[in-house]
Amino acid sequence: MKKCFLFFALLWFSGLFVFAEDGVLPTATDVSTKKEVPTPLDLIPLERLETLAARNADAQFDPNRVITPPMPIAIRQEGPQGPTYQEGSSYTFLVHSMKFASMCRLGDGRIAMAGTGWTSGANQEERGCFISYSDDEAYTWSQPIQFHRGLERPQPVFLGGSKLLLLPMDDDGFLSFSDDNGVTWKDKHPFPRLPDGRITYHKGSVLVEEDVISAVFYVEGEPRGSVGWSAYSLLRRSRDAGRTWNEGIWLPPEWHTSEGSIARAADGALVVSLRTAQPDKYPSFSDHWRRITTARSMDEGRTWSDHQVHFKYGKVHSDLIRLQDGRLLMTYAARMGELENKIYHGIEAVISRDDGKTWDWSRRFTLFRWAMHQSMHSPCSLQLKDGRILTLFLYHYGAQWGDRSVGGSSRTLGITSAVIWSPDGSAPLAEKN
Repeated sequence: MKKCFLFFALLWFSGLFVFAEDGVLPTATDVSTKKEVPTPLDLIPLERLETLAARNADAQFDPNRVITPPMPIAIRQEGPQGPTYQEGSSYTFLVHSMKFASMCRLGDGRIAMAGTGWTSGANQEERGCFISYSDDEAYTWSQPIQFHRGLERPQPVFLGGSKLLLLPMDDDGFLSFSDDNGVTWKDKHPFPRLPDGRITYHKGSVLVEEDVISAVFYVEGEPRGSVGWSAYSLLRRSRDAGRTWNEGIWLPPEWHTSEGSIARAADGALVVSLRTAQPDKYPSFSDHWRRITTARSMDEGRTWSDHQVHFKYGKVHSDLIRLQDGRLLMTYAARMGELENKIYHGIEAVISRDDGKTWDWSRRFTLFRWAMHQSMHSPCSLQLKDGRILTLFLYHYGAQWGDRSVGGSSRTLGITSAVIWSPDGSAPLAEKN
């Protein structure tokens, strides 16, 4: 007590607690002299700033805005001398709980993107499917056009001219066709099951070669192997632009694979990337523990070579595309990734320079990182006209601690973002104004 009294007495006598006679605190005086000192400059003019920043008190954007303003993002690339970085561009879609985005380029040069999201209410059945377009290489997107309400996850496939096909992803979904680039759609038809009645599930990039469409599917069957793997992968093929799917071939069951993607390499090979069972003695708490298999076929899928299993755990949902220069690009979800001996969740990419025989894992890219939830999901990529890559992906907000029903919904919310980046390394990228 004596020490406290002496301290406050010192403050009193030093004048810091002296009140004027009217009981008002005195005002301090600035006795500094003006100096020219280095300081960061604010370069965005006001008229542009007003279009980029939210202007209401809770920092929400205008409800008519489809995406957030593009912002710089660091893209990491591994290398023999350590990681290097490039500056990409990223934004997030403002559709509520948007999930399962997929895209294709149209004949007129625009990019069409389909996705799902809640447009009203909070029930799963009120989730809607919509389509949106970009005519400036993914820097802006048109207002979404809703074309269906329900749980289906459609993937747009360009068929030439103004024709599009909706191919179902995951669920026992539907086929639908459009003759006007997706503005209107014809009646839905159930996607054909196998002759024995089993449902085939699909997720990943497809191969379109004129009227021939090839895609990887899988079915559930009898468990096998030391880990009890119950999925069986097959190639299904349509030779009439997606109307019938009477042709198929089973992939080797000993691979222990499920869904996957397919691309045509520059040397003519079919290349697949597939989700694969966890290794022996590794747990399987969920499908997050899976990994990736790649293989090539020079005879349209009858035989396969260059079969490789990559990683030990936590890499799923691979997407394959062929770049303009012939290289293959694989984008995938790292649900249990590793950086600097620490676990992380994110989206990664890797390139093959030899038509899928090998993959340059020592120079792979880390496109995005997210600490909260490891359900990184469904990345898909498209090469832009200037050679850069547009990658869309789904991730989740899920807060387990506390009352999960706050806000009227206990379900984990989806977030869909985009990253625009260069597959050619760490050269600086100029962002479009």
